[in-house]
Amino acid sequence: MALGIAIVPMSVLGLVVLDIQRRGLATAEKELEVAVVDEAATTVEGALDQATDVSGRVTKIFADEKVDPAAREHLIGDVVARAPSISGVAFFDERGQFVDAVVPKEVIDDALRPPPQGGPGFRVLTLHDDDRALRFQAPLEGKVKGTVVVALDRAALRARLRDISMVRFSAPDRVYLVDESMHVLAGSPRSSTIFDASGSTARGFATAYVLTTEFRDDGVDMVGTVRTLPTQHWALVVERPTDEAFAALTSARRAFLTSVAVLAAFAALVGLVLVHRVLGPIAALMRLVRRYGRRELHARSEVKSGDELEALGGALEKMADDIKTSDDELSRRARIQANLERYLPAEAAKAAGEDGLALGGARKRATILFADVVSFTPFAEKTSPERAVAFLNELFTMLSEIVFRHEGMVDKFIGDCVMAVFDEPEGALAAAEDMHAFVASNMPRWKEAYAFEVQLGIGVSTGDVLMGNLGSEARMEYTVVGDAVNVAARLEALARPRQTLATKEVVDACPRVTFTSLGPHALRGKAQPVEVFEVAP
Repeated sequence: MALGIAIVPMSVLGLVVLDIQRRGLATAEKELEVAVVDEAATTVEGALDQATDVSGRVTKIFADEKVDPAAREHLIGDVVARAPSISGVAFFDERGQFVDAVVPKEVIDDALRPPPQGGPGFRVLTLHDDDRALRFQAPLEGKVKGTVVVALDRAALRARLRDISMVRFSAPDRVYLVDESMHVLAGSPRSSTIFDASGSTARGFATAYVLTTEFRDDGVDMVGTVRTLPTQHWALVVERPTDEAFAALTSARRAFLTSVAVLAAFAALVGLVLVHRVLGPIAALMRLVRRYGRRELHARSEVKSGDELEALGGALEKMADDIKTSDDELSRRARIQANLERYLPAEAAKAAGEDGLALGGARKRATILFADVVSFTPFAEKTSPERAVAFLNELFTMLSEIVFRHEGMVDKFIGDCVMAVFDEPEGALAAAEDMHAFVASNMPRWKEAYAFEVQLGIGVSTGDVLMGNLGSEARMEYTVVGDAVNVAARLEALARPRQTLATKEVVDACPRVTFTSLGPHALRGKAQPVEVFEVAP
């Protein structure tokens, strides 16, 4: 009788606890999969936006009749090289005949060769090996007629989805992208059974929705989420085995069954007294699970009985901690992504993201470049602030592109001067050469528009610097400080128009570059004269 009294309510309560726990875990799993599919959607949409942006920038370059053909080709190459999600750009004439292509690695992607299909927008192209390629096509503007086709880098997109799957689920095949005909565009799917279970195929991908469902595939219970990209009629899918998603539930169920068996044995010995002792901890566990179901993940178990029920409470606490850790990680990544990528170059954002936004820095060897507009102050005095700012914005846009193309980092803009940081002196000198060439090619147009003969003076120095977050907890800046920075600034102030000055350390590091010694010069802040070298034009 005592055994029956103990087992019956405990079994009923146990089933209730497990059901509540499973519903709570199902809710947490759905939120996790929705967060992951949103992250994947952001990645895909970012690649699509980059393709659209590249197309728009290329068509604007073609439409600008003031840019000569050589400069146009150079600018288009820069645009393509700065777009990691793009494998290349192809051009077709009005009859759809292939004209030329611009690719970052000098190898034309097969997706660039077929003629345009349909009107402007994104297209899914079937290649000869039944692979699917994603392209964006748009008409060229201006006197040149035809079509520009931008191909997305399929390998890069697949690798990004695989990385998301590995980071979130420690498996490479949990995230993939499909079109409305169920052809895989990126990723490595396990199967297409999820679409039959969720009814996504019947609904189509033309409307925006997110569906989470459970299904069975080849005898394996699965849980998955589908999110549509209605503009393209595509869908992103996240799926994984139910046992993997509900691993904490399996541990809790095992712990609970063990506790039931132990408590049943005690019930046979102590009867109603033990029943009363058992029901109290179970009720506390039920309250704990209900709180977890309401996302009160900070709640702790009140059960301190020293038996399996306390172990079950500990398992529930671990489950809640795992869910909270996952939530915190998603929030942290979102904050870092939002805060850093808008203000810092990619390498600086990555360094700050790994170390945290804290004061401090690391000592490293770097090359500093200062480029200044010669005689800008008289021009600024004679023109309006709006015209001066418009000129600087145009100039700094291209100077920044040149710095990035030579793997440098734009540290800051100081009035009409740009400060950049490079790992190697060769990159800094190559960037300086391109800066002079760019200014020279645009000088006639600027002279006509602003009545101002634009020329640069550039200083380059290399040495040990401190790179990191400097300032205060309330306001910090990712920058570099050191003697090399001061010397580069002094050389820039010393440089004449179209002149690049460098130190002996830069000369020694660049044996293939021709320099002319200008002799020792006294630089402000240096106790001894510094030998200055001019880069041969």
